[in-house]
Formats: sequence, structure tokens, C-alpha cells
Amino acid sequence: MNATTSSANKASGLGKWLFENRDYTPIPLILLLAFISKANALSATLGLLVILCGEAIRIYSVAFIGTVSRTRSTSLGENLITSGPFFWVRNPLYLANFLIVTGVGIFSAKIWFVLVVTLLFFVQYFPIIQYEEQLLEERFGDEYRSYRARTPMWWPNKLPNPEQLESPTTILPALQSEKRTITAIAAVILLMLL
Repeated sequence: MNATTSSANKASGLGKWLFENRDYTPIPLILLLAFISKANALSATLGLLVILCGEAIRIYSVAFIGTVSRTRSTSLGENLITSGPFFWVRNPLYLANFLIVTGVGIFSAKIWFVLVVTLLFFVQYFPIIQYEEQLLEERFGDEYRSYRARTPMWWPNKLPNPEQLESPTTILPALQSEKRTITAIAAVILLMLL
């Protein structure tokens, strides 16, 4: 095994661990929020708007990818999802998570906290994305490589106009799937307000 293969295996192992534990890694930051948050009307309003934008993107994304987004297994589904928000970026759910985390930071009224959570977000999600992309490439081969070549990882090359946005068949399963995320967001906001 050469150094490149060994490095890739370590990155893949870290990405897998972070993927499987991504619900728990923010807990220390949430506990820190209980002590540092100094939310005011402006920070709470701006933060809440960013959080709501992130959650709207999550709901829209889950409406296309389905509940497979909730699993901790490496189950990828039968088809590569490239429609809806996945047409514009490869990781709309993680973009949404970034907005939610940033919104929480803004809500706290602590600029340094926004910077810390931004840094930690990317430290966590880049290995996760590398791990997931490795799985997707193994599963879908050239179809995924072609998708990855034409679709940006995080931010669209250009913002879609409303006529270009696809409507999901139904939004209800996505809303049901997002109950846990919405509850967690509400709990964090309540914690900051207390």
C-alpha cells in the first residue's frame, strides 16, 4: 500500500465516522451556546431568516431524495438523484445545513461563534462529502463522474430563476422526515433564548 492509498483510506475512514455521527458532533457547540448566546432582536431576526432559508432548502431537497437522506447506512437508493436542487448543486442538504448552522451563529450575536462554526462545519463536511462521493462513484460509475463534472459541490454556478425550479411530486413525506430537524432547531433556539 503506497502513501496515497493509505492517506485516502484514512480520509475515507474519517469521512465514514463523521457521516455516521453527524447528528452528535454539534452537541458540544450547542452546549457552548447555552453559556455564550446574547441574542438580541436584530441577531435573532437575521439568524432566524437564515435558519428558515436553510430548512426550506432541506425540505425541498428531501422531497427529491427521499428518506434515504436520514439514514446512517451506506444505502444509496436505486437511482442517482440529479433533479430539483440536485440539478444545481451536488450537496443541497449540506448547503442547507450550513445555512442553518450559520443562522444559529448569527442568532447568538457572537461573530466569533459564526466563524468557529463555519470552520468546524467545513472541517466536518469535506471528509463526509469525499466519503459519500467515493460511494456514489463506486455505485453509479460514469453516470456519477459525469454528474460531478457538470454540477458544483456547494454553490450553483448561477442562481435558478423561479421558472427553472422543479416542483416535487409531494412535499408531505419531506415534512414528516424533517420533524426531527425542525424539533432540534426549535430546541437550540429555545436554549439560546433562555
